[in-house]
Amino acid sequence: MKIKLQQFGLALLLTAITLSGCEKETPSAVTSKNFTVTSWSWESPYYITRLSVPELTSDNINSAAVMVYFNTIAGNWYAVPWTQYNSPYNYYMGYITSAGTVKVTWVYDSSLSSGNDPNAYYSANVKCKVVVVPEAQRKANPDLDLTDYEAVKATFHLKD
Repeated sequence: MKIKLQQFGLALLLTAITLSGCEKETPSAVTSKNFTVTSWSWESPYYITRLSVPELTSDNINSAAVMVYFNTIAGNWYAVPWTQYNSPYNYYMGYITSAGTVKVTWVYDSSLSSGNDPNAYYSANVKCKVVVVPEAQRKANPDLDLTDYEAVKATFHLKD
């Protein structure tokens, strides 16, 4: 009986080791990257900048929350999409994600001209912050307001 119990224990241990080796590791850490945008390209109808975000992968592109924030004054992070009200025409900042890249867009709401790029408009280099929240962290914090950078920073202990 003792030998059969030892064999059963050994078989159970080998099964556990085999199964743990088959599990796919998924990153669960929230990442935050800062960018200073020194120039914007014109791709009609937008001014754009492309930000390299290798943490945004083909494995997590459809499950992670990706947030973009911008600022021109230290400490004031605004969630994108963003509308800059400027009578009589407004500017809109948005973003498009793909594996490894976040493309930030800036468009003027007039067909009369292309307006100014964000650096010219704000008279300063725009800073962008991209936060990638993996699915597990997103699900663990369902009531978190992702548009509130200070709340995101506090929840995930992010450093500026």
